[in-house]
Amino acid sequence: MSATFTTILGIIAVFASLSSLAVTLIGAAQESAKLKKFSKYPPKTLVIENRSGNVIVLELEKQNDTQQLLRTMDALLGK
Repeated sequence: MSATFTTILGIIAVFASLSSLAVTLIGAAQESAKLKKFSKYPPKTLVIENRSGNVIVLELEKQNDTQQLLRTMDALLGK
């Protein structure tokens, strides 16, 4: 009886670890899709709220500004 219980617990542990890996991979794929969409259709403005509650609107008029923003996001995300 003890061997059966241990086997069942082992199977549950394997499925739990595989499911957590799958959730991580799905989240990474979704984030990658967002970044690809952002690269393809860059925003014209960027709205940021700082810690004190002030809202800052950055106008991204030039393509160069958008490229700089993408590089900054990649650096922050560790890519």
